[in-house]
Amino acid sequence: MFALLVPPNRGSAGFDLNRRTWGIQMILTQINVWLDVVFVALYIFILAFLVFHFTLFVTTGRFRKTFLQGEWPEHDSRPPATPKVLHFIHMTSMIILGFTGMYLRFPFMYGARTFMRNTHYVFMVIVIVILVWRIWYAFFSKTNADWREFAIGTKDLKTTLGVLAYYGYFSNKKPHVAKYNVLQKVSYNLFLYMMIAQAFTGLALLKWTLPLIDITVTQAMIGWWLGQLVGSASLALWIVRTFHYVFNWLFIIMTTIHLYLAASADVPCALDFFGLKELEVVEDSHGHGHDTPASEPAPAPAGA
Repeated sequence: MFALLVPPNRGSAGFDLNRRTWGIQMILTQINVWLDVVFVALYIFILAFLVFHFTLFVTTGRFRKTFLQGEWPEHDSRPPATPKVLHFIHMTSMIILGFTGMYLRFPFMYGARTFMRNTHYVFMVIVIVILVWRIWYAFFSKTNADWREFAIGTKDLKTTLGVLAYYGYFSNKKPHVAKYNVLQKVSYNLFLYMMIAQAFTGLALLKWTLPLIDITVTQAMIGWWLGQLVGSASLALWIVRTFHYVFNWLFIIMTTIHLYLAASADVPCALDFFGLKELEVVEDSHGHGHDTPASEPAPAPAGA
């Protein structure tokens, strides 16, 4: 890596291009150092905020209402088995990818780099397979094509302030017009787009030689266009690796928040997802049993 930081030779051909490339590499080096500082500080801040948020959860009475009195959100159906299994494999794989990815960035154990890298590759493949499977399931499942449950409509957008007020403890009323609230839908859609980007950047870092065409995965995915655009294949690799690192931090942050909310907002649903306790179904509870906006009529029972 440090070989990339050697200043270009003035006597070499293409000196101006090499000087520009070297300058960009120096900038990327500084950016990477600042990314380490910013994301570590941001993650510590988020952990502190979640502690503060949980304190409000207790002091406002929601902890007593849910954990002690058992007044959890109601559900009119149980999640099907396939999404639950895929979700569990995906979540476990993402945690392992986050841990191994951080080790490759900050090797804190001696002699484990090869094992961590190979583990990272294995779970990268698993996550990509699960991603493709889940997208196919959402659109083409014969029993539960659920892509509409993640679509964000006008009604969802109108409830945004109300949902933010509820999670911010400014209101005890949580508007709910669908299976998932607007913040859930936004985060799930964001996860999807980030997963696609992360899969692309992760695959683009592979230096495996492809059979028949005798070029690496990196050359096939970014070398021929991004390398030409920025001046060299090595610089293109740096840029892609930087984006991959940023996405890794974003996934760690979002997964942490997701786990916190799952462990506090709806424990029965979380237990059902992990197969620990069957979710109790309440007929005609229209979703999660939250307050329906006053401007919207309560959904009619199925078949009405």
